[in-house]
Amino acid sequence: MTPVEHGAFGIRGAAGSLPLWMGLLTVVHAVGLAGVVFLDAQRILDLTVVNLLITSFVVLGFGHTDDAWRWALTAYLTYAVEVVGVQTGFPFGEYAYGTRLGPHLYDTPPMIGVLWLMTLMGSMYWAGRWAPDREDRNQGVLRAAIAATLMVAFDIVLEPVAIRTEFWNWADDTIPYRNYASWWVIAFALAWTWRKAHTFRTNRAAGLLLIIQTAFFIGLSLLPWKS
Repeated sequence: MTPVEHGAFGIRGAAGSLPLWMGLLTVVHAVGLAGVVFLDAQRILDLTVVNLLITSFVVLGFGHTDDAWRWALTAYLTYAVEVVGVQTGFPFGEYAYGTRLGPHLYDTPPMIGVLWLMTLMGSMYWAGRWAPDREDRNQGVLRAAIAATLMVAFDIVLEPVAIRTEFWNWADDTIPYRNYASWWVIAFALAWTWRKAHTFRTNRAAGLLLIIQTAFFIGLSLLPWKS
């Protein structure tokens, strides 16, 4: 995948500096974590949708306008899969969404598609760094496998926090193993579909956001919350 660091929203010059914006996102997440620990966890977590909108704006702002329809398609397809999952229990298992990810359509918040997109872009960035194509060898399948594995690892970190914050809830309070297997298969299919650099350009902002969010959710898992 070819990293791009400007484009979609015309972010240029000092105001569009990648370190500046990623520093901002780091501060936002650090303040959010501190707010959960020392102030009021419920009020802070009620801002989840705002946070997700800000982070997606930044990541897509360093993307490329040619990929806009692919972003939209990816978010829509993953949202559609979640709708099927909520309505039928397939492929993830029996679960239901709470209200913290915003308004629902067919019992599913469309913002979940945005979360999928951000996680996929970040995972694909690192997969591209770790398994670039060689002159004599295309590494598309390996990149897709790495991206899918990173996404499952992120979900493993996310799940306990998501349940505690009531992003979603599982039947019998049990996360089925097929949830993780389904995440891997779907993520692999998406990463393999968009495996070529000219079909889905990712960027460093997405890769760094994945690290920031992972650290944030680990912090929420380990630290006490202020009620």
